[in-house]
Amino acid sequence: MNQDVLKSLLNPIRMKIFQHVLMNEGVTTADLAKMLPDVPQASLYRHINKMVQDEILSVVSENKVRGVYEKVYAIQNNPLTSINKIVEEEDREQLYMVCYTFTMSLLMDFGNYLKRDSIDLPEDKVGFRSIPLYLSDTESDRFLRGLYDLLEDVLDNEPSKERTLRKFSYAFMPVEEKEEMDDV
Repeated sequence: MNQDVLKSLLNPIRMKIFQHVLMNEGVTTADLAKMLPDVPQASLYRHINKMVQDEILSVVSENKVRGVYEKVYAIQNNPLTSINKIVEEEDREQLYMVCYTFTMSLLMDFGNYLKRDSIDLPEDKVGFRSIPLYLSDTESDRFLRGLYDLLEDVLDNEPSKERTLRKFSYAFMPVEEKEEMDDV
């Protein structure tokens, strides 16, 4: 799997674009601009062009609107399909690279946050924690279902003056108890 494609998709704006195009086959830039009104038009075009360059999106048609051709985009290659294949095949090297890219994306996001003129972690609701939990498989399933339910409640929130684009990322995996005890 091309790591640049995965890295591209881990961008929160591109992920929103990807989700919107995935759920609404045949999306125009105007449609995306309505969905992401807080993203400047030039930035939106750059994100779309990057996704076309990375072969995540493709132009499937063009509509003539008031003498101008408007491109219609669709998913060309769904990177999630590639990730699912890596998971199914248990390709450890590729799994490591997916996790590495995910982690580097988090570090880049946090580094960009730290470059702001003014930061206030509590006020900006910034946090990162590693919380060891003893869970049975049933408890793990219930925990994750509850987490997914919480996420579903907010996934379709539209941008507004009261809302800030935030990125929620997590890793959930079994660890050796010895490792956890060493961290205490």
